[in-house]
Amino acid sequence: MFNRLLPKEEKYFEDFKDIISYVQEIAKITHAFFASDEYDKDIFLKLKPLEKRCGEINSKVIKRLNKTFITPLDREDIFALIKRIDSIGDVLVGAAVRVDTYSLTEKIDGAEKIASIIVQQTKELEIVLQDLKHKSSQINECKAVQDLESEADNVYRTSLKKLFTEEKDPITLFKKKEILEMLENASDHCQTTANIIISILIKNS
Repeated sequence: MFNRLLPKEEKYFEDFKDIISYVQEIAKITHAFFASDEYDKDIFLKLKPLEKRCGEINSKVIKRLNKTFITPLDREDIFALIKRIDSIGDVLVGAAVRVDTYSLTEKIDGAEKIASIIVQQTKELEIVLQDLKHKSSQINECKAVQDLESEADNVYRTSLKKLFTEEKDPITLFKKKEILEMLENASDHCQTTANIIISILIKNS
């Protein structure tokens, strides 16, 4: 009876790897979307199944946490990590779908570059999460995610300045500004994910 209450450690680590792979796919599709000369109106159909899969993994992990007494990492760290990874995908999907909601047709300066940086961040996070089970120190990859966030922040500020200088229609300005903010926020979530992983590595070193 007691043995059934003990978790199989690899389940959590497999979930981390699975969810970041879906998030990375979301990031790649989002980048391709913002890089395109003509925005794909069916973007929602491509992203929603991936977002749903991430949500399912998130829910599965939380349910498992509520049923097990012993976890391979601190319970709050598992919860924080899975929620933050999931949030990256949520924000990216929201940014892409917002383009269709707002009926925007012209490219948003800076969006493609920020989305490209997020693809790089998710790649670095995937590397780290591959070895998290063995509690290997992947501080360099985590640092790369943080450095990339600074790069995304610079692109965001430059793009915002250009937007306020060149865009004459206030409604269009608001729409583009919100989408740029969401992309920058997704990059922030990548950085926060890296910070959580660093904390886990330090605790378990």
